[in-house]
Amino acid sequence: MDGRSQCFITATLSIVAFILSAAVSVFSAVKLSGYADIISRNTKIGGLLAGTILLAVATSLPELTATISASVIGNADIAVGNGLGSIIFNIFFLFLLDIYFRNKRLFLKVSDDHLYTAIIALLLCVVTAGGLILHYPLSYFGVSVISLLVVIIYLGGMFYISQKQNDTAEEEKTASPDQNVNIRRTIIKFITFAVIIFISGSTLSISGDIMSTTTGISATAVGSILVATATSLPDAVSVFVALRLANVNMAIGTILGSNIFNVLVTAIGDAFYRGGSIWVDTSNQTTVVAVAGFVLTGLVMIIVKRDRTRNAFTYMLPSLVVVTGYMIMIASILFYNESA
Repeated sequence: MDGRSQCFITATLSIVAFILSAAVSVFSAVKLSGYADIISRNTKIGGLLAGTILLAVATSLPELTATISASVIGNADIAVGNGLGSIIFNIFFLFLLDIYFRNKRLFLKVSDDHLYTAIIALLLCVVTAGGLILHYPLSYFGVSVISLLVVIIYLGGMFYISQKQNDTAEEEKTASPDQNVNIRRTIIKFITFAVIIFISGSTLSISGDIMSTTTGISATAVGSILVATATSLPDAVSVFVALRLANVNMAIGTILGSNIFNVLVTAIGDAFYRGGSIWVDTSNQTTVVAVAGFVLTGLVMIIVKRDRTRNAFTYMLPSLVVVTGYMIMIASILFYNESA
C-alpha cells in the first residue's frame, strides 16, 4: 500500500470517527436539555441559572475535552479555534432559531438579567482578542497572564450571576414542582450523559487534527468551523429543545453561559499546552474569530433589549444580519485557507 492510499484511508477513518462522535454528543445533549429543564422547574435554581451554569457547562464539555486534547498534541490553532469558533456558531444558531420561531416572538420575553451575562461575555471577548493581537508572552508557572485574567473574570462573573439569581428568585415564578419527579435520579442521569459528552469531545479533537494533517485544510479552519460546529451541536440542540419547551430564559442562558465557558476552556487549554503560550502560537485567523465573537455578543444584547415591534421584518432584521455575516465570515476563512 503506497503512502497516498494510506493517507486516504486515514482521512476517511478520521472523518467517520468525527461524525460518530458528533452524533453521540447530539444524542446526549437532547437528554441533558430535558433533564436540565426538569431540574430548573423542580428546584430553586430557575431557568436563568440552569441555562447559564448547569446546562451551558454540561453541553460545553466537548469543547473542553477537544481543546485540552488539541493543546496536549500541540495544535494551538484547533485548541483556540474550537473555543472561539464555538462562540460564533452558538450565537449564529441562536439567531437562526430566532428566525425559525419568529411568529412566537419568544425573545421579547427574555429576562433583562441576561444582560449581566452578556457583559461578562463581552469583557472576556475583549481580553481574548487582545491576547491574540498582542501575543503577550508573560506567564506564571507555564500559564499565560491572559489565561489567568480570563479565569478571574469568569469566576467573578459566575459569583455575581449566582448572587443576582438569589436576589431575584422570589420574583421569578416557575411552574409548580412535579411531585412524580425523582430529582436525585434525574441529577444522576444528567451527570451520566455529561460524562458521555466529555468523552466524545476528545475523539472530535484528535480526529480533527488528523483531518487537518491529511486533507490540507488549515488547522484554524478545522478548529473554528468543523470542530467548533461539532462540539457546539449539543448547545444548539439544547437551545432548540428549550425553545420548544418555551423556556426562553434557559435557551438564552445556555448560549451566553456556554460562550463564557468556552473562553474559560481556551484558558484551561493554555495550561496543557507545552509548546509555549497558546495565545502566541496561533494564526491571525483566530483573531478574526475572536473579534466576530465580540460583535455577535453585542448583538445578543440588542436581542434582549430590543423594543417590541409588530413588524416581522424589523423583528428579524438583527437575526438576518448575523446569519448573513456568519456565512460571509466562514467563506472568508475558507477562501483565505485556499489562497494560503
